[in-house]
This record gives sequence, C-alpha cells and structure tokens, in this order.
Amino acid sequence: MGAGDSGRSGTKTRRNIPKDSPVFELIGTLEECAGMLALAQLKAPQALSPILEELQGNLAALSGEMAGEGRFATAERVARLENAIGSLNEQPLMEQAGDGVRSEGGAALDIARAVARRAERKAVAMSSVGGVSRDVIAWLNRLSDLIGAVARLCDRTQAAPNGPRATLAGAPAGTADAGLCGMASGLCAQVIAKAREEGLQVVAAVCDAGGNLVCLMRDDDAYLASIDVAMGKAYTSAALKMDTCQVGRMVQPGGPLYGLQQTNGGRIVAFGGGVPLKVDGCIIGALGVSGGTPEQDAALAQWGAENFLKKVK
Repeated sequence: MGAGDSGRSGTKTRRNIPKDSPVFELIGTLEECAGMLALAQLKAPQALSPILEELQGNLAALSGEMAGEGRFATAERVARLENAIGSLNEQPLMEQAGDGVRSEGGAALDIARAVARRAERKAVAMSSVGGVSRDVIAWLNRLSDLIGAVARLCDRTQAAPNGPRATLAGAPAGTADAGLCGMASGLCAQVIAKAREEGLQVVAAVCDAGGNLVCLMRDDDAYLASIDVAMGKAYTSAALKMDTCQVGRMVQPGGPLYGLQQTNGGRIVAFGGGVPLKVDGCIIGALGVSGGTPEQDAALAQWGAENFLKKVK
C-alpha cells in the first residue's frame, strides 16, 4: 500500500496530516492555476510565452513555500506584479478587440484567472490557522489581476478571424485590405516627404493586419539597414496591435514582456517608429518608419497614421 493511501500525507513542516487539509487545498489550487496557464500558453501568441512561463515558475515556487521550502512571496515581488499590471493597462493597449471578439488563449487565461482567485480565497482561509503571510495573499491578489490583463492583450493580438472587419471610406466589409493596398504607396511617399522637410532620409513600410508587407519605400540616401528595421516595426505593430514605443517599455528588464524581442525569429522591434493603422477603431495594418532617432521615427509614424486616418474618413 502506498504511503498516501491512508488519506494522509505531509510537507516539510507538517507531518501526517489529512490530504484535505487547507495547505493541500491551497497547493493543489496553485498547481491547477499553473496547469491552466500552461494550456493558455499553447493557445496564445508566442509573444506571450515569456510572461506565462515566468508565472508558472512563480506558482511552483509559491507552492514550495507553502510546503515549507524557501520563501517566495515578498513585498518586492508584489510590487513587480503591480508594475506589470500598470504597463498592461496602459491605453490604448487595453481597448477591447471590439464587438465581443474573443480568443482561445484569452478564454483559457480567464479560467486561469478564476483559479487564481480561488487560490487567494484558499490562502485567506488558511491564514486563520497560520502559515500564510500577508505577502502571499497580496501576491495572489495581484496575480489574478495580471492574468486578466494578459487575457485582454491576448484577445487583442489573436482576434477571431471571422470577427468584424474595417471598411474604408464606405467600402463594403471585406474590401479593407484592397483599400489599404491602394493607399499604402501614397502614405509611404507622404511620410518620406515629411521626413525630408525635417532633414531626414527614411524608409517607410506598410503591412496589412496579418503582418504581410504591402508597400516599402526608401529615400535615396536612407540607410540600407533601415529597410529591415522599418519592416520590423510595421510587423511588430501589426502583430502586437500597439505602438512600438509601448513594446519598448514592456520588454525592459522586469517588464511584463521581458524577452519578447527574442521571439518571432527576431522580427520584433522594440523602439519607436511603428504604429497601427486604424479605421473605426479596427486595426487594418501598420506603418513602420526608420532612418532617424527612435523619437523622430515615432513622431513621423504617428503623423503618418493620423494623416492616413484623415484620408479614410
């Protein structure tokens, strides 16, 4: 007969206790949450893997603390989660995908969030008999908020393929991509002309909502290296549905998406110059600009996006 067949077990600090004891209830719930995060990782965009893997490791470490191993939950780790939540909740990052569009990864993360909330309740219940610090409860509280924020990011970056599509200047739904192709060359030319007024020679690139290159233009004296960078910026904005300036802040050490720039075959660019192109709040593509400083490229890209929006209204 196995040692646990009697319905009793133990941890490093607790011996021969029932398997339905509060400590095992909490550890089991933490393991369930980690499992849901692993499932969500299989369904979510690859770009979200670093943060989901880190959270799974954190849950394993917290389970170890509950079993009597080294301390994991600290005020510093609580503060790190708070910083990550603040970054993810920045506008317009957390705008909804629109009209109820959801993703498989986002749905799996919503379940993980619910399990994290249950773990928090288990921790509060266990705290009445000791063995759970205030930092553990605070960390679990922030964990569920962070998972919810990642779920919304997942929805934005993995919108349902049959969801609502943008229309250009009254064109019927389904012709948005064709309209983008027709306007991309004019947009790139305008950005290059604007850059010349500021004494810059740049490369401008436009991709569609799927990250596929639609148009690329290089000023005569622009750096050859700017070609790949401009395309990378456009791809990054389309793939993550956000300004590359935001990406740059989020991939810093300690940020919620630290290590993101190492994914997607090196195509992720984490500095200014890439912006989504939107029509009626829907992203139909992205613009990338390279040739100046990150600040100059970001300003030119923002100008181009605003000029594009004026022309399609």
